[in-house]
Amino acid sequence: MGGGTDQPILISFGANIDPLPNIQRGLALLHEQLPIAIISAVYRSAPVGLLEQPDFLNGAVRLHPISQDTLTPMQLRTLLRQIELTCGRHRDPSIPRNGPRTLDLDVAAMGQLVVDQPEWQLPDPDISQRPFLALPLAEVAPEWHHPLLGVPMLTIASRFHPASEAITIDPAATVILRSAWSNDSC
Repeated sequence: MGGGTDQPILISFGANIDPLPNIQRGLALLHEQLPIAIISAVYRSAPVGLLEQPDFLNGAVRLHPISQDTLTPMQLRTLLRQIELTCGRHRDPSIPRNGPRTLDLDVAAMGQLVVDQPEWQLPDPDISQRPFLALPLAEVAPEWHHPLLGVPMLTIASRFHPASEAITIDPAATVILRSAWSNDSC
C-alpha cells in the first residue's frame, strides 16, 4: 500500500465504560506501535441496539502511511484486539454485540483494500449506515473513496445530519484527546 491520499489506514474508536480515559490509553498504546497522523473530533452518540446503557464516545484516527508488506490487515486487527484487552475489554459471546465496552478499536479501512470474510469485512460495512463512523472518518480522510460505494467519505458523511442522528461533538473530550497529539507528534 502506498502512502497516497487515497490509501489511508483508518481506525475507528469508541467506548462507554469510563470512556475518555480508556480511549486516551488505547490511542496512546496504538500511537506507540503505529504513529497517529490525524485524530477526529470526539462524538457523543446514543447507543445502538441495547439502549439501556450510557452514551458512547466515538471518533477516528488516520495512521501515518505504512506498507501492507510491513503490516497486514489481520496483523493490524490483532494489534487492535491486544490493545482492547490491555484496556479491559473482554470479548465474550454472551455479551450483546452492541453492549457496553471499555474500548472498541476497529480497522475501518486500509486504502482500497476489500476483505470479505464471514467474521470480518473491509471497509467496515457500517460506514455508510452509522453516523458515529461516517462523520469522524470524513474528518480524517474526506477524499478517501470507498472502494465498494465509489464515493468519497465526505459524500457518505454528508448524508447524516448530526442534530437528527442523536450524535454531537463533545468539545471537552475533543480538546483533551487532541492535546495528547500535538502537531509535533502527529
